[in-house]
This record gives sequence, structure tokens and C-alpha cells, in this order.
Amino acid sequence: MEKWNELCYILSENLPTNTSEQLFELKVVQAFEKLGWSEFNNEIAVRESIQLGASNRISPDLILRSKEKGNLFIVEVKKPSLEIDNSTFKGQLSSYMGITRVELGILIGNKIQLFLDGKFFNKNSIVLIDEIEFNRDSEKGLKFVQLFSKENYNKENIENHAQEKIQQLKEIEDFKKLKTKILSENYSGKIIDYLKTELQDEFDEKIIDNVFKVLEVKIESKNKIVPIENYEKPRTKKYRTFENFNEPTGKLPIGKYVRKTFNDLVNNNLIDRNEIERLQRGDYSKLTFDIQFPFLAKENSPYYERIRYWKNPYQINGEIYFVCSQWYEVPANNDRPYYEEWLKKMKK
Repeated sequence: MEKWNELCYILSENLPTNTSEQLFELKVVQAFEKLGWSEFNNEIAVRESIQLGASNRISPDLILRSKEKGNLFIVEVKKPSLEIDNSTFKGQLSSYMGITRVELGILIGNKIQLFLDGKFFNKNSIVLIDEIEFNRDSEKGLKFVQLFSKENYNKENIENHAQEKIQQLKEIEDFKKLKTKILSENYSGKIIDYLKTELQDEFDEKIIDNVFKVLEVKIESKNKIVPIENYEKPRTKKYRTFENFNEPTGKLPIGKYVRKTFNDLVNNNLIDRNEIERLQRGDYSKLTFDIQFPFLAKENSPYYERIRYWKNPYQINGEIYFVCSQWYEVPANNDRPYYEEWLKKMKK
């Protein structure tokens, strides 16, 4: 973990305001040398000019290579003041990967994004397999160091890591598709047909039909969701936060209780960067709060569903997050004790 924390210091914490791309590129080279790669030994090629056709040339920012295997992966550097979630940057990286015939590419700017050739996933374009914020003691950061240290670098390990990430995304997409399918009117009809078939041995068909004429059978989500279709991204850097509630905290319904107390934690800067990162993980949120979705999600996160998160965003450490709205307080599913235990830890 110390190595990752050092990379955070080099690539984020110790950077001057408005760092230029040229200076940041030098910092990125320094970071990879910390991972064992050597510019002196030509393992890091900086802006190497590559002939493209009769008259054109390209110069990727960095090419990492070995004497035995040649080019291993491309690194494109963008100054930290830019948001690297940009299709132009992705397209540029994809082009360089294709021309240099490497299957792995990295964008480094205000965060790190890892891309793999789409052929591994039957896609035509490169695929984002991971995104890593510059937060100390980050598990993702530790994984990055393990994968990209020169002594540990192995293409197979990266492909395995990518498959794990893609599988997670597939499970999320399959969950959404199945839920939508089951909630459709077509499936309500199938349920009625099934029930009628089950009852035919015990009741007359005419009686069954008459009963279902006065009944309504449908599948609904477990909780009522307030419509949020009117949400629009704020156009300025000022974001609304949740209102303060006048009711005593102990008597607030679980949803209002979470919003009010989390709002207090944010306003008092009681949640550190590492916890913010953990709150974006589904496994951590399930273990900590017994909820089925990550506590926090960015709008571009694969976990983000508008109906699963409250519409008013929070600004935390310059980033915009939405808070999960899926909280229950019934005997069979009571999330309050889990949340209160976590809340006590945050206030210590």
C-alpha cells in the first residue's frame, strides 16, 4: 500500500495548481519508474515518433515495453485539470493502441482509467475495465500497483482482472433487464395464467375467471419511489443539499434519517476519501448497511439507476454523488441498526 500512497503523492497531492500536461507527463514517468520501469533502459518510451504511411507520424505520450516482448501498453497523459471521461481521449488512445498493436491502454489525468482491446469482449471498440481515483490506502490503487509493477507485470493477470470487472457489469445489466421484464404487463398476465392453471383441479373454470375479474394481480418494487424524471444536472458548481428537518432525529423515518445525518457528516467533513471510495462499492454497502446497492454512486457509474438513488446530489471533495434511496425499516428487513452503527464510527 505504501507504493500506491507514494503514487498518490506524486500524481495528485504534490502537484502545483494548474499543472501543465508537460509537467504532469514527467510526473507520470516518475510514477512508473517507482513501479520498476526504466526510461534509461528504454522500457518507457516518451513521445516516440512512429511512422504512419508515407508522410504521417504519431507520437503516443508513453509506451511501456520490454526487451523480450516489445510494446506492452500505451499511456496517454492528460493534465489533471481536465476530466478524462471524454470520448475524444478514449478515441485517441484506441487509435494509438491499434497502430502500435497493443491490447492494453491507460489514460492518466485526474484519475486513472484502464482500457482493454474490445476483441476480448466481442466489442469493436476498446473497453473500460477499471477506474481508479487518487485516494490513499485504496484497494483499487493497491491492485493497480500489483498489476503494473514491472516485476509482477503479466498480461494474463490483467485479462483476468478485466473479465472480473466485465462480469460485474454484466450482472448489473442482467439484473436491470430481468427486473424490467418481470415488472412488465406481459408478465402480470403470465402470472394470472399460471394461477388459473394451478386452481383448475380445485375450482370450476368459470368460478376462477369470475374471481380474477375482481382481482388485480401485478408485481411491484418493494418500496414506493418518488418520481425524479425532472432532475437536471445543475449548470453551476453550486449544488443543492437536503433540507434540514425539524422533527427529532430519533423519530424520523429511516429515509429522512439517513439524508439528514449524512448531510451533517458531509457539512462537517467527517467522511474521509477512503470511506467515500468504499461507499461506492456494492459489497461494502451490503456488509455495512445491508442494502442491495452502493451507498454512493456517480451518475456515470454502472451502478447508478435513477430510481435507486435520491435525486438531489451531494458535492464531496469536488465530485458529485447520489445517495442510495433503498432503505427499509420493517421487522423482516431493518436497515436502521446497521446505519446507526456506521454513523457512530463516522462521528468518533
